[in-house]
Amino acid sequence: MLDPDWFGDVEAERAHFERLLGSSVVVDAVDCTDAEIADAVGAADLLLSHDTGVSAESMDATGCSVVSRYATGIDGIDVEAATDRGVRVTRVPTYCNDEVGMHAVSLALALVRGLPTYDAAAADGRWHWADAMPIRAVSELTFGLLAFGNKGRSAGEKALALGFDVCAYDPYVDDGDIEAAGVRPVGFEALLAEADVLSIHAPLTDETADMIDADAIDALDDDAIVVNTGRGRVVDEDALLDALRGDRLRGAGLDVLRAEPPNPENPLLDREDVIVTPHAAWYSTRTAEKLRRLGTETAVAAYRGDAVEGLVNPEALDR
Repeated sequence: MLDPDWFGDVEAERAHFERLLGSSVVVDAVDCTDAEIADAVGAADLLLSHDTGVSAESMDATGCSVVSRYATGIDGIDVEAATDRGVRVTRVPTYCNDEVGMHAVSLALALVRGLPTYDAAAADGRWHWADAMPIRAVSELTFGLLAFGNKGRSAGEKALALGFDVCAYDPYVDDGDIEAAGVRPVGFEALLAEADVLSIHAPLTDETADMIDADAIDALDDDAIVVNTGRGRVVDEDALLDALRGDRLRGAGLDVLRAEPPNPENPLLDREDVIVTPHAAWYSTRTAEKLRRLGTETAVAAYRGDAVEGLVNPEALDR
């Protein structure tokens, strides 16, 4: 178990492994970086990680059969090297769809309704409805989704229920599937032109890195809101900050940043028009339990050679 401090202990994982593999299983908690895995871990059949990277060198040093990521994304895991070695890489893709969708819409609503401004005004002794004006009705606003996977779909469902018009850009999802959810499929340029709220749910890939750059932000309306519950590096933070300072955006709700935890001097942390949460969109007591259970169950299934949901590289089963 890498990142043992993430949940505070590994007792739940130990119980799940013993249930699945028997009481003879040994579960070690090791707090180390990828570069330290070889010395700190030694031999291991399965490596479980929340955000510690796992390189080809670490796979070779441990002789592991499975690398299990306690998350939806697999940033920092060398999947190509794993496949070449017959190492199965797993993730937990669907455990927190509702929570992330709710978090994205909550960030958007807080900024649409001017809640940070009203809160700061009240704390400063001001008490007037006009402090956050203008506030437009949700029914007049378009909620634009960048990516329409499980979490984007969840956010779209909730935005629709609240009365937003909802559109989505995702070149990997058929327009018919988007339309079936009551959402309008649009191109990338149309997404930027129409979105009053741009809600980012894209994974980090070579294609999406810095996708929301200065040009993309300039294409948004001056009263638009940017919400990111996807990956921090999808957004150019310098361009975002420039737009906020120039009153070219209404605000931003950020659950992910380029560097986590952020530098305390990051100017985004001190702005009234920015809400920052600590990569917490996934969390509820239900999802925490579910993540720990599914993370171990998926890892064990892959270890046994099953093509389970969450197996990133099924071709490794044939190696």
